[in-house]
Amino acid sequence: MNLDSTAGEHVLKRRIGIGDAVFFILGNVIGIGIFLTPATVAQQTANPYLFLGLWVLGGLIALAGAMSSAELGIMMPHAGGDYVFLKKTYGLSTGFLYGYISLLFSYTGSIAAMATAVVHYQGQTIYQTLLPIATSQGWDFLLPDPAATVFAFEWGGEVAYSVQAEHLIAVGLVLLLTCLNYLGITRSIIFQKIATIAPASILIFIGFMVLLQTLFLDEASWDLLRQNMSYTSPTDIQFSGMATAMIGIFWTYAGWNVTLYLAEDIKNPERVIPISMIISLGLVTIVYILFCFVLLAKIPFTEMIQPDPGDLTARAWGSLFGDWVGLVISLVIAFLIFGGLNTTILSGSRVYLAMARDGIFFNQARKLHPRFESPYWSLWVQGLVAVVLILVFQSFESLLKISTIFMLFLSLLTISCVFLLRYRMGQEHGLMHMKDRLLYRALGYPYFPAFYILCVVLILGGELLGAGLTYAGTAAALVLFGYAMYYLWDYRRRKNNTRPPV
Repeated sequence: MNLDSTAGEHVLKRRIGIGDAVFFILGNVIGIGIFLTPATVAQQTANPYLFLGLWVLGGLIALAGAMSSAELGIMMPHAGGDYVFLKKTYGLSTGFLYGYISLLFSYTGSIAAMATAVVHYQGQTIYQTLLPIATSQGWDFLLPDPAATVFAFEWGGEVAYSVQAEHLIAVGLVLLLTCLNYLGITRSIIFQKIATIAPASILIFIGFMVLLQTLFLDEASWDLLRQNMSYTSPTDIQFSGMATAMIGIFWTYAGWNVTLYLAEDIKNPERVIPISMIISLGLVTIVYILFCFVLLAKIPFTEMIQPDPGDLTARAWGSLFGDWVGLVISLVIAFLIFGGLNTTILSGSRVYLAMARDGIFFNQARKLHPRFESPYWSLWVQGLVAVVLILVFQSFESLLKISTIFMLFLSLLTISCVFLLRYRMGQEHGLMHMKDRLLYRALGYPYFPAFYILCVVLILGGELLGAGLTYAGTAAALVLFGYAMYYLWDYRRRKNNTRPPV
């Protein structure tokens, strides 16, 4: 096992190259979001031009954040990502707050949301397509209905709490992928390549076939596209609605920073981190915009803005090629989301590893498996919290909103680190020497970081205005509770004479 002889810490081996990094980013970004959030964005904007424009804006925001945070990742190429940056900039208490929120809401919430959504949406499509065949062959008993109730608790003659089969399947999926990461990063990399290359290639191929058919062969699609683009909403667009739409878009683009959490696993991080981010986000933005054009060419906008439009992807492509292609697309999407789940589980565990190294998390979480060299304790704690969130919240929408709002808040703090750390380096070494000391300087500084911060502030402000003071008060209470938890951990660390973090 590779050990740092100076610090006496277990360190992760640098096994990830630029190709691996691109696969991890693509697998982490292209998940369930693009297949679910277009309906929400359409409902909140009720304007086709604004619908497309917000997806372009989302790509620009993600690119600005990536180019800004890449400087931090190269400056501090350690496991933990944002936790490491916030600890260095604002102190250990803010770093702990990030880790605490990641464990209880943002990272585990994303894991729970992805697992719940893929089983609920793709699982239902697969079930409904296969059910007639299974029934005719007499083996329908082997095909469980995801919506079937497995357990129900009654109180006062009414069902107070129930668990459906889809919740248990989601739990099993989280535990299975946690087990895969427990077996080491080499197996995780292999799975990530399979879960990204194969389904993404199929999805892109079918997508371009649909696009070509729409543009060159299908006059009806052109007519529908023109009709959709001329749609006028009878109601005014609300600022809070725009913010809600951007919440979904932000979550759909989220994941571009995964290489920052894996920086200790990456070979030559000063080159790999920025290049992999630019390549991945460029590809993702193009794919997302083309995908939205296909939706507008295949589904009436008046149906997209309905409260429950269903699985838009299966409808768009199934209407063109038939139900079986809808089934294939659902299977491909499901496998692609497995890759996103795998990456999120892998990168999240590095946060708790970094916290344990600093003495503000369970000491066991700093240990690597003697054979697989994985942070196994961190992985299983994260997995169990995600399981609890699945069983408590159950709804994809609830998990999405709570995890994304905290992700926005934390990313706002992270990007602000670029300004503060540059200022401190300038004070300490002088502006000319500071430029020499930086292995990589954020592209577009200071405009990209400022643009990112401004957009996130507007999104959070609009969402909190729409949600009311209760929502803001709950978030503030959770933050204050996080700081209180930090002082308990810090007292424990000092009492045990654990060395302070470097």
